[in-house]
Amino acid sequence: MKHRKVDVYISDHCKQCDEVVQQLDEWNISYNLKNVTDSPALLKEMQAYSIYSTPLVLVNGEKVHGFQRDRLQQVLGLINRMRSTRTQISY
Repeated sequence: MKHRKVDVYISDHCKQCDEVVQQLDEWNISYNLKNVTDSPALLKEMQAYSIYSTPLVLVNGEKVHGFQRDRLQQVLGLINRMRSTRTQISY
């Protein structure tokens, strides 16, 4: 699997932040945790991506805002991006 840089912006008392971190841990994904609660510099860094609330996950610069399990799997390369949920029927 190719190298990926994963940054996770979180804040204190954020349920979705806890869910994102827990999910990444379950998938054994290495990440840099960045808590914006007491860090104006980290908050400004996150806002540079036009995101103003946590959680924010950046995977090689690709944004996932909030806890979006399927989207996280896609950007992390854990599932095929082109997977379709429909079944094609040919006659």
